[in-house]
Amino acid sequence: MSKTNKKVGLDRIDLKILSALSRDGRMTKLQLSEEVGLSATPCWERMKKLEKNGTIKGYRAELNLNKIIDVSYYRVEISIKNYSTAKANEFEKLVASIAEIVECEAVLGSIDYLLKIVSPHIDAYQKTIEYLLGCSDLDIDHKTIPISKNVKTASQLDIKKLYLQQPTE
Repeated sequence: MSKTNKKVGLDRIDLKILSALSRDGRMTKLQLSEEVGLSATPCWERMKKLEKNGTIKGYRAELNLNKIIDVSYYRVEISIKNYSTAKANEFEKLVASIAEIVECEAVLGSIDYLLKIVSPHIDAYQKTIEYLLGCSDLDIDHKTIPISKNVKTASQLDIKKLYLQQPTE
């Protein structure tokens, strides 16, 4: 069964390619073609098409930083007082300039943003927050949630299942 996506046309083979590469971005062309049930050249051409249209944004290593250094992760809920598009743009530009902020998501509801900050210790985290709160004229409320353990990551996402659950037009 083939299902068309509004943004990018995907079929079951494309979904198999995306699922396989999301689990192991280093698999060889031969391994990928065997897993999706397609010969190597057509499989490679589909993969290149998915790269070219932006569906595959890149390939990177998933690091376990705690094997290298001791780090702690913090989620931070951010609310911008008297929210406006201009204030949001200023905040997003500021966040992009702070290396310790590894994720920033604009959210709906009682808060405006959800950040993920990585720090080697609590004092470094505190300096990051103080910098974030002090280097602009934005009036920001925040709530910190220390992360004790990562239970599941996005790399474990079942892309095909999620894609097939989309409402049809």
